[in-house]
Amino acid sequence: MIRLAASSMFFHEYEPPVIFDAVEKSGADTIEFWMETPTFWMRGANVSELREQLRLHPKFAKIAMHAPVFELNPCSFNPKVAELTAEYTIACMDILEELGGGILTIHPGKRTAKRPLSPIDKERFTIYMNKVGNADIGKSVLVSLENMPPAVNAHMVVAKELRAVLDEYAWLSFTWDYAHACLGGDPFSFTRECGDRIVNIHTSKGDPACMHSPLAGTPEAAKLKAVLAEIGYNGLMTFELEDLSFDPNHMAGPEKSSCVHFLSYEDKVAALSREVAEFSSRRCI
Repeated sequence: MIRLAASSMFFHEYEPPVIFDAVEKSGADTIEFWMETPTFWMRGANVSELREQLRLHPKFAKIAMHAPVFELNPCSFNPKVAELTAEYTIACMDILEELGGGILTIHPGKRTAKRPLSPIDKERFTIYMNKVGNADIGKSVLVSLENMPPAVNAHMVVAKELRAVLDEYAWLSFTWDYAHACLGGDPFSFTRECGDRIVNIHTSKGDPACMHSPLAGTPEAAKLKAVLAEIGYNGLMTFELEDLSFDPNHMAGPEKSSCVHFLSYEDKVAALSREVAEFSSRRCI
């Protein structure tokens, strides 16, 4: 059975109680809560806040989380940044463990300079993965590596590279970001190569002009649903939307940047509800 989730970062400007309420109003089954959700993060990321929201929203059961990635990078040439990235990842694992477990999505990092990855960058990635894999956390937390969009300094962009890492770390799962994969040309190479390890799908449209925009009613949605049915996917599907991608003025050049119309709370709930409705037929395959 597929569970439909929503990323908390779509409602980044709101307090956790408002975010949880919005996700429930949309009809989603649960939430992927970013540790860096601003108000939660800046107050110290206290697990008690999330425990209270799960008490008020029992239908969510086990939530998913996203480890901190903003201003962090496990492959950073600054050793303190690399160390801090691992520390925050493990702290997020601790929070999820206290909440009863679930899926934790992590990023692989990138080379600090905008140049192709070097052996040193790959060595730092290995150090990070070993720290995460050896963390003294219960088995209720499933760590899941996300594929990245194409960039000169990125890795985990193509399916074969991701497959090699999954083969190396038996404890690791895979968060397939559909939008990122679409930018690479053949998004379904990931289902062919890594379909047995997918536990979460970040779902949105992968258009360079409006990344992480809604899928509902698009040809991309139809293709995705067909493939999910074909492979019998029964994991988590997380709608990861970017509110600025809804506004064509945002992409119209610097002269229009001051004209961005930010979505209201009601607009966001409605948009998320449309995504849930689009994929609700996939809840039972």
